[in-house]
Order: sequence, then structure tokens, then C-alpha cells
Amino acid sequence: MSEVKIVATLTPLKQHVDTIRSAAQAMVGPTQLEAGCLQYDLHESRAIPDVRNLANEGAVSFVFIERWKSEEDLKKHVAMPYHDDFLEILDGKLENISVQRLEKL
Repeated sequence: MSEVKIVATLTPLKQHVDTIRSAAQAMVGPTQLEAGCLQYDLHESRAIPDVRNLANEGAVSFVFIERWKSEEDLKKHVAMPYHDDFLEILDGKLENISVQRLEKL
């Protein structure tokens, strides 16, 4: 089986940034302990509205960089009770969510 790479970006509504940050941070520890997890890193980003001015002034997002040994391992992760709890916390608190699967060229 081949490795699976995922980038998941969560952009919370302004009033929910702290809640989403805490919930996202809580996902890291238990996920990294999963047998099929090769990488599960959380980053906080800010949109840069103008690339000529690199000030971090835009919306806050949280970006997960994930690598899994296999599709089956990713499916096991998504079936974890704490993943369901995380999705419940996110409900109604996000401006946008983007989950992308990466394929190396």
C-alpha cells in the first residue's frame, strides 16, 4: 500500500479562533500515537492579503500536514471517537474547511 498525504485547512469564524485552536491542538497527541501515523503536524497561519507586503494581517487558519502509511490507516483515524468529537466541536464554527489529498508529481 502506498503512503497517503493530506493537507487539511480550517478557517474559523473570528469569534471561534481560540476554541478551534484548542480543539486542533488536542488532536495532535492522540493522533501521533496511532500506529499508521507517519506525520501529523499542526500549523497556525495568517492570510497575507498582499504579497508585496508580507504582514500577517489576514484571517487565521489552522493547517494539518498529515502522512499515513496507507488508506486503511487514514480510515482508522477518521473512525476514532476523538475525531468524531473534533468534528462536533467544529460544527458551525468554521468559515471554511479544505481537505486535500496530495499526489507527488
